[in-house]
Amino acid sequence: MNKQNIIGFFVGLLAPFLAFSVYVLFILELDLFVTIAQVYSSEKLPHIISLSLLINLVVFFMKIKTNRDSAARGVLGSTILYGFLIVCIKFLR
Repeated sequence: MNKQNIIGFFVGLLAPFLAFSVYVLFILELDLFVTIAQVYSSEKLPHIISLSLLINLVVFFMKIKTNRDSAARGVLGSTILYGFLIVCIKFLR
């Protein structure tokens, strides 16, 4: 694994959380931690994580368009990791 793969992986891990945070704080104007607690208690967490992953699609195609294929590979790896997390949350509850 080279440096660009690792950078892409961490960007792919952080981007969905940042996108969700921006949406909750600035669009909905709600408290972030209260919203996360409500989502978790209503068992909608896999759905929210899945929707938050749409930002990774944008980041992935931006990396491909700018010829940063190694970083795009890292973003794809983090998206797959999130996929496993979603499956675990959904079926182990």
